[in-house]
Amino acid sequence: FLGRTDDQVKIRGYRIEPGEIEAALISIEGVREAAVTVRTDSGEPELCAYIEGLRRNEVRAQLERLLPGYMIPAYMIEMEQWPVTPSGKLDRNALPAPGGAADAETYTAPRNVTEMKLSQLWEDVLKNGPVGIHDNFFDRGGHSLKA
Repeated sequence: FLGRTDDQVKIRGYRIEPGEIEAALISIEGVREAAVTVRTDSGEPELCAYIEGLRRNEVRAQLERLLPGYMIPAYMIEMEQWPVTPSGKLDRNALPAPGGAADAETYTAPRNVTEMKLSQLWEDVLKNGPVGIHDNFFDRGGHSLKA
């Protein structure tokens, strides 16, 4: 036996097929292209979706109706231009790492000391950029083990 011949991965105890998530993303009306990879930038494997066509909040809301919670990618990155290999295929290794920073138009800075402390705590736990007061813990890559 040589091992797995598919792309199935194990994340937080669940076996997940990234291709299944890609198919669900493509089935959403308005999504032109989609790719799903597994990133280990934070030390543990996390799903990262790359989408073109709709805003990530709209995609996440629709994806939550199609897939169980453990299959929702921790990060969704909106793409304008896709990296391709010389043969014209998607270059998954050249896809950008999630920056983690909130959208500039939706980011709201903490207004008082309590909000600043909570924001700092989230940044330490999530390890992905500034956290605004309206950010959702789970949308930013959080899950039950991080909570």
